[in-house]
Amino acid sequence: MFAAAIAGVMSLTAGPASAEPAPTTITLSSDNLYLGETYTVTVHCQEHSTVGVAVDVDPAVAEQSDLLGGIPVAPNEDLLATVQWTPTSIGTHTLYAYGCASGVGWPDYRPPTASLSVDVTAAPTGTGSADGIPVIGPILRKLFG
Repeated sequence: MFAAAIAGVMSLTAGPASAEPAPTTITLSSDNLYLGETYTVTVHCQEHSTVGVAVDVDPAVAEQSDLLGGIPVAPNEDLLATVQWTPTSIGTHTLYAYGCASGVGWPDYRPPTASLSVDVTAAPTGTGSADGIPVIGPILRKLFG
């Protein structure tokens, strides 16, 4: 009888079988990426394991010195790991996340678990001020300070 009562409690407290965890993904703090601006790279992890993020590396041979910030990071309680990235060249770049899946993290797991290709452009040049207007810009600046 006691065993039946325990089994009944266990069946009430046990939830349904969990679904497969969401795949590891990478997102950025902006959709428009400009040269020299700093962005937050967020890796959405499956499990609590360290993650390394690298940009434009051969994914099979990435070293710790290739990682953004120079070290792997652990995800927070929401399974989000963040690092900062400041693009140093325009063009298409690929961000790679290593680890953050199946309980294995950097450096034990070398193939990337996620990647994201992004385009970086030169920062927009005009500020909307009169300074950009040839000849009259400096005059207007002197008049209106």
